[in-house]
Amino acid sequence: MHKNEIITDITAGYNVITGMFVGQAAFFTHHFTDRWSISGSEQYQFMKNVGSLDFWGTYRLPLKRTNLYFDAHLVDNMFYPWQTNEFIANASAYFEGNYMDFRFGMSFIMYHKYDVKKEYYFTDRSYIEPPTLIVGLGVNIRPRNHPWNVGFFIRNYDQFFYENWNINLGVRAHARINDQLKIISELTARPAGSMSQLATRYEVSYNLGVKYVW
Repeated sequence: MHKNEIITDITAGYNVITGMFVGQAAFFTHHFTDRWSISGSEQYQFMKNVGSLDFWGTYRLPLKRTNLYFDAHLVDNMFYPWQTNEFIANASAYFEGNYMDFRFGMSFIMYHKYDVKKEYYFTDRSYIEPPTLIVGLGVNIRPRNHPWNVGFFIRNYDQFFYENWNINLGVRAHARINDQLKIISELTARPAGSMSQLATRYEVSYNLGVKYVW
């Protein structure tokens, strides 16, 4: 079993608010055992001027040929054009089958305004959303461990955003180059959003990345 994995990717897309945009992201995971791991990631989307950090821990429960994962995330999203910070804490369970995967959980989200004239000091203006469900479903055309695969998904989250109506529809694919290297990609359509709709409303994006394990 490998102990570490890293993913780096680039994203390009279009939405009706900011027009064309590009972005980058990087993810790192360390496995303490074949069940316990911790991870961290960052992203920045240019033109939107949105930056994010995400830290999480995961426990894997093997179930014959399937897996059940439990994870907890702490996410910080900075919407620079609107001087707004979004803090997210969530927990979810993720079932990974041979052809299908499903996630269900709960997020707690707080928005906070900050003042750029005071070196990004936070103001007393904040808003806490009611608890937000996390729901996602994916289906693959081949078994999950096949050297290449194509699948379809619908979910109300991505790696950094967890709003109620932030629905993502898309196609995903991967191709394994060797035991350590894999190419991954996603084509996503996002009809609308909730609070973050100013940054992500009516959006189409394509993501291409490389995963390396050792």
